[in-house]
Amino acid sequence: MSTEEQSQRPNTAKEQRMHPRWTLKSTVSVFEHGSKDYLGLLVDCSESGIMISSYEALQPGTRFELDLVDIPPNIDGRRTGKCVAEVVWSDKLTPSLYGNGCTISGVSDMLKTMMKSYSSHQQAE
Repeated sequence: MSTEEQSQRPNTAKEQRMHPRWTLKSTVSVFEHGSKDYLGLLVDCSESGIMISSYEALQPGTRFELDLVDIPPNIDGRRTGKCVAEVVWSDKLTPSLYGNGCTISGVSDMLKTMMKSYSSHQQAE
């Protein structure tokens, strides 16, 4: 793609982000709060959004109350953070996996702590 073509392309979602995203080094499972249904894995996160990989596409506009569960290194037990997520986009990543971008709100204190630990791991490297 030429430089001229690139400059004519609309801004991508990544370019429109207000906060940097942190790629995770540990596994964080994502569950629907009420039903406890497994939705997928957290791929990355920021203060205002998350990306979830799933086996099925999540419909844009859908809102979920989520439980995000991780087992951090050097800590006994697991942590569970909560938030409300609204699916903004869903794209096929591989023949069997979808990436789903979501905005988040109503972030619990535990999820804030969890997300801060993901960002501090990024900065330490």
